[in-house]
Formats: sequence, C-alpha cells, structure tokens
Amino acid sequence: MSASAGVRRQLVFAAGAADRERRRRGRELAARFAAVSGRVHEALDVEPPAAAAVPATPAVPAVEDAVDLAEHCLARLRDLGDPTAEAIADAPVHGSSAGAAGSGMPAEGGLRLCLLVLELHELAFDLGQFERDARHHRLGAVSAGLARLRSLPGSTPLLDEACGELVRRCGFGRAVLSRVEDDAWWPWMAYFSNGDEFESWFAGWVDRPIPLRGRTPEAGLLTDGQPVAVLDTARAVVHRPIIVESGRSASYVVAPLLQGTSVVGFLHADHHPAGRRVDAFDRDVLWAFADGFSHLYERAVLAERLRAGRDQARTILSSAVESMSAFCDAGLDLSPRAALGAMPPVAGPPAPARPGDGLTARESQVLDLMVAGAANAAIAAALVITEDTVKSHVKHILRKLGAVNRAQAIATALGLAGPGPRG
Repeated sequence: MSASAGVRRQLVFAAGAADRERRRRGRELAARFAAVSGRVHEALDVEPPAAAAVPATPAVPAVEDAVDLAEHCLARLRDLGDPTAEAIADAPVHGSSAGAAGSGMPAEGGLRLCLLVLELHELAFDLGQFERDARHHRLGAVSAGLARLRSLPGSTPLLDEACGELVRRCGFGRAVLSRVEDDAWWPWMAYFSNGDEFESWFAGWVDRPIPLRGRTPEAGLLTDGQPVAVLDTARAVVHRPIIVESGRSASYVVAPLLQGTSVVGFLHADHHPAGRRVDAFDRDVLWAFADGFSHLYERAVLAERLRAGRDQARTILSSAVESMSAFCDAGLDLSPRAALGAMPPVAGPPAPARPGDGLTARESQVLDLMVAGAANAAIAAALVITEDTVKSHVKHILRKLGAVNRAQAIATALGLAGPGPRG
C-alpha cells in the first residue's frame, strides 16, 4: 500500500440502519435485563456487581450477565436455607421454567427469588439465541461486504470502502485502516458511526507515523501475523496517545493486512460510542474480513499491473504495425533485386557476346551487372547461379579484358580505359 498517489480523501459516513429488526430485538432484551436487574436489586436489598456493570447505553447484555444475577439470587436462597435453591441450581441454565418447582413451596421472599431465577434463566436462553443469531448475521455480513468489495473496479475504491463495510455491515462502531511502512504504522482512512469524530480527533493523526516497537499489539502483529483483541486498554500496553487519549477506546481489536507473508497494513475496530467491550468473536469477525480484504487487494493490484502491461504492449505493437504499414505503403521493393539498386533487369535470352572482347553471352551479363555495381551475391541472385560460378566468370572476364581487378574491368567496359596487356 502506498500513498504516492497523493493525499487520499478520507471517507466518513453515518452508519446505515442495517437490520432494524435485529436492533429492535436487542433493545428489547436490554430493556428486559434492566428491568429484572432492578427487581433483583430490590429483592436482595443490595447492588449486585452484574447490575452495576450494565452500561448506560442500550447495549445488549451477555448471557453471563443474566447467569451472574441468577447466581446471586441462588446464593441468597441458600443463605435462607430454602430447599428450592438446590433444585433450581441443578437445572440447566438455558432451560425453561417448567418443572422448576422445588421440593416444597418456599416462603414469600424465597418464592420471589425463585421466580426471578426462572426469569433470568429464560432471559439467558433468549440472550444466547440472540447472540448465536448475531454471530451468524455478522459472519454473513462479512461475506456480503467482501462480495461487494470484489465488484469494485480497482484497488483505490477498494481501500476507500473497506472501513465503511466493517462498520455498516459487520457490527462495529468505528474502523481505521493504516499503512505499515518504515517500521511504523500510519493512520490513513476511517469510518465512524459518529461522523463528527473524524474532524474532532482523527484528522490530526492521518499520515502521522506511530513507531512499531515495544510490547504493543501492533508491534506483535509484524511477527505473529495474527489478530489481537485488547480487552482493556487501561491495563494493556497500547499506544495511548491515539488509542486512549484521542480515540477514547476502552477495548479494541486489530488485524494485519498481508501481502504474501509481509504485513502491509492494519485494520483497527471497536464498538465506540457504545459501552460494549470487544470479545473473541469480534476478533474473529475482523480477522475474517481482513484476510478476505488482503486477498482482494492483492488481486486488484495484480490485475492493474497486468492491464498496464497489456496496454503498454498494445501501444508498442500498434506503433510497430503502423510503421510496417507505412513502410509497405511506400512502394519499396523488398525482393532480392532491390539490392541491385538501379541495375537494368536481366530478362529474356542471354545478351550477345561483345565483338572483339571474346566474352561469352553469360560473361557479358555478369560484366553488365558488375558495371551496375552489383556484388557477387547479387549477381548470383539475379542470374540464378551460384556465387562460385560468378567468381569463375569474373576471373574469365578479367583475363579476357586484360584487367588486373574488377575496377579496371568495369572501366574497360565503359570505355574509360584501354584493354590491358593480355597474358
């Protein structure tokens, strides 16, 4: 990945309202959890740790949150000596309320706790189903996002749209694409569900090098080549100026972008501004997307290079064809006779012998071609004889004309010199 084409425009859009029904179901589960959490607090007359951990934003709680509340209720039932507690504790967490009655009707306080436990079991089941559906949806969204990217016409729009696909389709709140060059990672592009974030803090980090050293997750990606989930930035070793101080990320996932075996970029993602922390499945979702994107980008770059090579070859060949056409259209004679220049054509029967020089008809033809400036090879081609035969004729001509070389023989034939002494 290179920024040589100039400063690329940064794409930030508002996240689309994808899958409204799934979001509505998530809000419903979050509301159910908040309501039952409040009743547990009232029944126990104490603030359970799980209830205190519920975020202010309407994020969907995890199955473990409902199970933790149920465990608090069961612990209080055991403290009360209620036999129902053991019967409920032995029941499957994701079971239904049927058959949950214990070995006897508990007291009023115990009955209330039992009903809360059963409600929490049902909620945990629904949360588990929602989580499975959400995971299936997100993996399908990764495939759909990569399919859309595959249809784009080149590597530039592929880079422009990558972060947007992660946020719009794959369940993240924001995503950042960075280049890896010169032992540093360079924040490059971003997509935020809250578009105001770009100008508020990210714009100042674009194309600023962040050294890849120490025990940060990004430095480890250069050697491991595997995605990382940072569950708590307050405790992990991260580059705090951008991750925590500017980006205010409580947890995030990061995956490498590979070209062959070399790391050429990073994809960062988290759930900001929602209060939800990332988990192992978020890491797997990002890794699936990053792996597919790496292959798409590599294929796009290769296709562009092949097209450039094809266009260059086409230009060269077109130029060669035009030159050859112009050469042919000029009416040039490309036959062997062209080497003879302005030689008169030798056609018909052999020329008669020259009177007084003793030359045969064939020797006269050879002499005429010599006068025209033809070399032995051209004479042989014109008379359809071998070069050795031409050489033999030339020797006879020189002897009969009394010439010591070809130049003197040609001069004699043109009347520019008298015949030499005959031997």
